[in-house]
Amino acid sequence: MQDTTEQRQVRATVPRYVTDRELAPMLRVSVGFLQKDRITAQRIPFVRLGDRCLYDVDEALAAVKALTVGGQRGRHRGRPEAARKGAAA
Repeated sequence: MQDTTEQRQVRATVPRYVTDRELAPMLRVSVGFLQKDRITAQRIPFVRLGDRCLYDVDEALAAVKALTVGGQRGRHRGRPEAARKGAAA
């Protein structure tokens, strides 16, 4: 049975919920970090269903992206650009 385009679109819009054990490797954090975050800062949104805590993957990734601090990626981490040019002259 082939999926129709409409069925694929509906499936794409349905949120995918995962447990903290499934989300932790995606974010490269520990399960303990997610558990502590739920109790204290609540930076990463979650849904509580009874005794289970589930995360919408898209919302969690968006929350982490919103926490980005700093300027451009890939910048030289050594001396400032002006100091490098002055030393070369």
